[in-house]
Amino acid sequence: MKKLFAILLVIIGILLVGGCVRNDDEPVYPVRPIARLYVSIEDYQRDASKDDIDNVVLIDPADTLGMYVALNHDSDALGGAGIYFNPFVSRLFQAGYNDTTIRVIAVGNLGSLENSGSIGNRLLSQMRGIVYHHPTQMLYVASNATSSTTTTTIYGFYQPMNRNGFTKPDRTLRLGNAMRPWGMLLWGDSLLVSNSGANGGVSLYGNLSKIRDTSAVDLPALSTIRIAGATAIRGIAFVDSLDVLVAADYGAVGADGARVTDGKVYIIEGIKAHLKSASATVSPTRTISGAATGLVGPVDVAIDPRGEAGRRTVFVADRDGRKVSRFSFSASGNIAPEETVTLDTLDNARRPFGVALDVRGVATQ
Repeated sequence: MKKLFAILLVIIGILLVGGCVRNDDEPVYPVRPIARLYVSIEDYQRDASKDDIDNVVLIDPADTLGMYVALNHDSDALGGAGIYFNPFVSRLFQAGYNDTTIRVIAVGNLGSLENSGSIGNRLLSQMRGIVYHHPTQMLYVASNATSSTTTTTIYGFYQPMNRNGFTKPDRTLRLGNAMRPWGMLLWGDSLLVSNSGANGGVSLYGNLSKIRDTSAVDLPALSTIRIAGATAIRGIAFVDSLDVLVAADYGAVGADGARVTDGKVYIIEGIKAHLKSASATVSPTRTISGAATGLVGPVDVAIDPRGEAGRRTVFVADRDGRKVSRFSFSASGNIAPEETVTLDTLDNARRPFGVALDVRGVATQ
């Protein structure tokens, strides 16, 4: 009888624990609100006699007055390119800027970072945007490299958390020479990819879950949107519930490397209707630009969509300004940012390449 009672207690305990396990379709909801901005730094140390340059920066919290750098981390990359955080697996994925390796970084409950793996392949040259498609457990990274015999490509790697070292791509998605991919993000089962080439804008590629062929696949765009007046589109951000796309325009640089025009940030509301068309030219709803903004060469953006309209914000990574700025989502024209964080250290200039925003819980502003 006692043995039967003990068995019942064990069964009840298992059921209770099982009932507390979260649904894998939802990330962990934090006890306290989270607003963490991870910044990927393009620079790396070329002088072996000096200390390495920390190429991942954590701004935490990012939604309060007086933003500041809470943590610097060295991922061992030869500079960082695109960066992506996935709350389902608590991992940061950082593309290499000047090497052919993706870094996998474990993120602790309080935002601590620890290098946990890598994915290397010579095909991964000139990496840009990077995203993790949770339903298929596939990590996608964009390559901006082209030649007379190749086209720009997105490579996919299955279950990237379990990789360390040389890895063959599980997916090879060819975009064609007209696309120069830079920013990349997910919209359900589709990819939105920004085009940094001529007539820059964004293209939509669909049905990721239906791709089964392990050989190279030509991936035609379902929709291509050009942004009117754009010079050099870089990173993008999109929020389905707000029906908004934000894009960074790096601005114009001459053949001698001198800056001709400063960059801008475009906010396009009602973007989903445009993406139903095979092609369209869209005028921004609002443009953030001018001397008061402090923007020089913006390369990536992120949106904090929480709260009422007046509390939502846009983060901008400014490569040439070597800083990250936060603007009100409703900002327009020549307006100063709410907050700015300079990324230079005492010994090194650090230029941001990409940002990844983790916001969960109620905004604290």
